[in-house]
Amino acid sequence: MSFCSNCGNPLEENAKFCSKCGSSVAAPVESAPAEPVYSAPVYTPIYSTPAVIPEVSGKAKAMGFIGMGLGIGGLFISILGIIYTLLGMGFEGLGFGFSIAFSLFSMPMSIVGRILSGKSMEGGNFSGACKAGSGLGLAGLIISCVMLFLGFISLAMI
Repeated sequence: MSFCSNCGNPLEENAKFCSKCGSSVAAPVESAPAEPVYSAPVYTPIYSTPAVIPEVSGKAKAMGFIGMGLGIGGLFISILGIIYTLLGMGFEGLGFGFSIAFSLFSMPMSIVGRILSGKSMEGGNFSGACKAGSGLGLAGLIISCVMLFLGFISLAMI
């Protein structure tokens, strides 16, 4: 049922005029249902500012590589020292001697390697060499302390 657009009176079917107010009734226009139209999503690129990578000086890079080398060296000597300390524990004083000798070499190397790696990171060098030098220096320092402990145990066994 349709209604008059002027007064809201219900209209009879096929009425050309409203029976209450007399206004003309427009014939309804039939239209085909609109088909959905696909529109592709609009790509809007997201631009971000690139991260500012600080320039690392040659000195910081060199300290990182030297620190890594000293860290590796300190760790290697510490491991050798543990092996020789354990092998020398059966002989009188030999384990203690190996322990002291190897720790005198490995501890300073590990400490200096760790310090140089840290200074290089303070200079903006966050490369793998700095991280490796710092970690390996710490490992060499810990193993050197264990080696000294084993050496003192070896001394107590005499």
